[in-house]
Amino acid sequence: MKVSWKFLIILVIIGLAGGAFYFYKQKNSKKNATLETVYPTTGNIVQTITATGRLQPIDQVDVGTEVSGTVSKIYADFNQQVEKGQVLLQIDPLKAKARVQQTRAAYRSAENERQYQKRIYERTLELFEKGSIAKTELETAEYRYINAQNSLINSKSNLEQAELDLNNCTIKSPIDGIVLSRAVEAGQTVAASLSAPTLFTLARDLTQMEVKADVDEADIGMVKMGQKVEFSVDAFPNDKFTGEVQEVRLSPNISSNVVTYTVIIKANNPEQKLLPGMTANCNIIVEEVLQVLTIPLRALQFKPDENTPGYVPPSGGEAHFGGGRDGGGKRGNQSKNRVWVHGVDGSVSMKRVSLGLSDGAKIQVLDGVDAATSIVVGVQIANEKSGQATTSPFMPQRNTKGGIKTRM
Repeated sequence: MKVSWKFLIILVIIGLAGGAFYFYKQKNSKKNATLETVYPTTGNIVQTITATGRLQPIDQVDVGTEVSGTVSKIYADFNQQVEKGQVLLQIDPLKAKARVQQTRAAYRSAENERQYQKRIYERTLELFEKGSIAKTELETAEYRYINAQNSLINSKSNLEQAELDLNNCTIKSPIDGIVLSRAVEAGQTVAASLSAPTLFTLARDLTQMEVKADVDEADIGMVKMGQKVEFSVDAFPNDKFTGEVQEVRLSPNISSNVVTYTVIIKANNPEQKLLPGMTANCNIIVEEVLQVLTIPLRALQFKPDENTPGYVPPSGGEAHFGGGRDGGGKRGNQSKNRVWVHGVDGSVSMKRVSLGLSDGAKIQVLDGVDAATSIVVGVQIANEKSGQATTSPFMPQRNTKGGIKTRM
C-alpha cells in the first residue's frame, strides 16, 4: 500500500512538471512568434487560358498544273517575290502544239462539210418546193446538214481545249506574293491525269499572319471573337507578340478521345520575324481588370490559432479560417471572404472582404480593406539557438514556386 502511494505521488509530480513545461513552451513560442503581413497593392489582374498553335500566312495559294508533261524551264525559286501574271514555270509545249494543229485541221474539215451539206440542203429544198423530188430526199438532206453543224461545234470545242492546254503549259502566278515552296525540278515529268499536282506554294503577304490554335473543350466557352492574345515562339523566346481572336470554328478535332476546337488568331508581323510553320505558345486573355486593389491569395489561406500574437477570436461563433475561395480565377463579386487584419494595437482580427477576379496568385479586392490595411499572411517563429526565424508548421506556407496560371 505504501509503495502504491509513493508511485501515485511520483506520477502527480511528473504530470505537474509536464504541464509546467508545456505552458512554458506555449508562452515562449507565442513570445518568439512574428507576424508576416502585407499591404494591398494596386495592379493588374489578367485571366488567361493557354493554347498551342501553328503560324501560317493569311492568304496562301497552291499553284498547280492542269496538263501533263516535262518541266522545261523554272523561272521562280524559294523566297522570291513574284507579281500577278509573272511566269513561274514552263512545261514542254511540243505535244500541246501538235494537238492544236490536229484539232485545227479537224475543225476546218468540219467547216467545209457543213458548208457542203448546207448547199445540198438548199438545192433539195428548192426542188421539193417545185414538186420535183419526194419529201424523204428533203429530210435526208436536212439530217446530213444538222449532223454537219453538230460536228463543227464539236470540232470547235476540241480546238479551244487544245489551245487552252497549250496556254496552260506556261504556269503564271495568280497573285502578288512570295514563293514559300517549289515542288519540282527542271526535267521532271508532272502528271495531271487525276488531280492537279502542286508546283508552287505562294503567300500573298507575310506582314499579316494567323495562328491556328487548338483550345481544349473545357476552355472554348470562354473564347470570343475580338479577345486579345499574347504569344511567343521558340525562335525568339524573349519577344512577346500580340494578336486578336478572329474566328472560333465549330468543328471539333478529336484525337485519342481528346476534344479541341480550332481558334484562328490574326497577328501583325511587320518585322517578318514570324515564319510559316512556327509553333506559337498562346495566352488568350479572356478577362482582365487594370489598376485595381489586390491582395495575395495567401491572405485567404491564413489560419490563426491561440498561439498567434494578438489573436482575437471572431465573435458570434464564426470559424476562424480564411474563407472558402479556391483561387480558381473566377469572379466572386457577391461572395464574402475573410482575411485577418493586424491592428495598430497589435491585435489580429478577422475582416470580411468582397473579392473579384483572380489570376491564381493574387485576387482583386472590391470592398472591406484599403491600401493602408495591414493583412496577416503568415507567422514566423524565431529559433532561440540559431536566432533564425522558422515558419510554424501550423501556419500556411509560402508558395515558393510562384503563381499558378488560372488555366493550363
